[in-house]
Amino acid sequence: MGGAIAAWPGAWQGKNLRDVLDALGYDVDRPWRELPAEQREWILFTDEQPVVTVHPVRDADRIQRPYQGTYMSARRYVMKTFSDSKSPTLRARAERFLTSAPCPVCGGSRLRPEALAVTFDGRTIAELAALPLSELTGTLEPRGETARVLTDDLRARIAPVVELGLGYLSLDRATPTLSAGELQRLRLATQLRSGLFGVVYVLDEPSAGLHPADTEALLTVLDRLKAAGNSVFVVEHHLDVVRGADWLVDVGPRAGEHGGRVLHSGPVAELAGVQESATAHFLFDRSAAPEREVRCPQGQLKVGPVSRHNLREVSAAFPLGVFTAVTGLSGSGKSTLIGEVTEELEGVGRLVSVDQKPIGRTPRSNLATYTGLFDVVRKVFARAEEARRRGYGVGRFSFNVAGRRCETCQGEGLATVRRGVHTGPL
Repeated sequence: MGGAIAAWPGAWQGKNLRDVLDALGYDVDRPWRELPAEQREWILFTDEQPVVTVHPVRDADRIQRPYQGTYMSARRYVMKTFSDSKSPTLRARAERFLTSAPCPVCGGSRLRPEALAVTFDGRTIAELAALPLSELTGTLEPRGETARVLTDDLRARIAPVVELGLGYLSLDRATPTLSAGELQRLRLATQLRSGLFGVVYVLDEPSAGLHPADTEALLTVLDRLKAAGNSVFVVEHHLDVVRGADWLVDVGPRAGEHGGRVLHSGPVAELAGVQESATAHFLFDRSAAPEREVRCPQGQLKVGPVSRHNLREVSAAFPLGVFTAVTGLSGSGKSTLIGEVTEELEGVGRLVSVDQKPIGRTPRSNLATYTGLFDVVRKVFARAEEARRRGYGVGRFSFNVAGRRCETCQGEGLATVRRGVHTGPL
């Protein structure tokens, strides 16, 4: 069909699907436009997965061995790749063939007409869920004793979320669209409602990603957790959060072999007398930062208009050739706006995206493989006289290559033993 189905994979898998179609009786050499409409519909969209015996036609020097092949339509392949693939490249390729749109039946409410027929204050549950939490609180003001029973618990649950500066969120906001800071504050809001005491909370940089205006709300929540009879341990670098602590443990003085030593454990003010502490220098020395020369922009990078999540037709122009910071309140759309920067940009020769996703592609990945250091080391070993005499290539020294790595641990350096539970007679 002349490569008419762009969504299908390449290499062997695409050839396999073509061979399966041929075995099913479809004329794969006929131009796509000449195929009957019902055949094109079935090839692209069928949910059937017939299994047939395929007799592949290969080069003369290759084995002509029949096998059982399973057909998968273009739609099924795209959806399976998008939902199951761990490869960002494959997922991005599959996403090119997908379009998200509200359900034509329920309009995105996810509910049947019977459920939407019930209203509160003239609004359906879907309409209430679409309101910002700060506005929803006012809508739930009690209008009689019966309404109070229904709304008091809801308002009590919403209150800590609004207190943490998340009043702009709506109840129907999808969690994958929330930033890391928003998710962490939602978890804290849940703990405030739990009413637990005597609990140790360990937080790893709760201020990460927060605007300074949001830090005060964070400190209020941490104080409330402590006032309820809990202990709060925080790993933190934000100076306002550090200053708000009752007890400070400073570890240092530097990283690597110079770290791993407790320099101070006590009230915050007493850290001022610890000369070795880098934290003390920034915590108590509030002198102005030294002046520096500001570079001049070498052009502009225009992005937008962007309409995604909470952004509505937002456009921006970023200067090129300078260090640019994008800031704003948590949830204001910073990451969404920057996420619109793509690889095909005028005036940009190369784009490198650095985020917080894990950098290792396999369990065997380490700093040496990721930085390319092992590539150099393997080449050095492969150039050794004995390696050349034995015909060893660089793959001989890779723990990612089967037959070269230790097969007991599969190149991971450790073996996992699963302990079973004996249920039979002893």
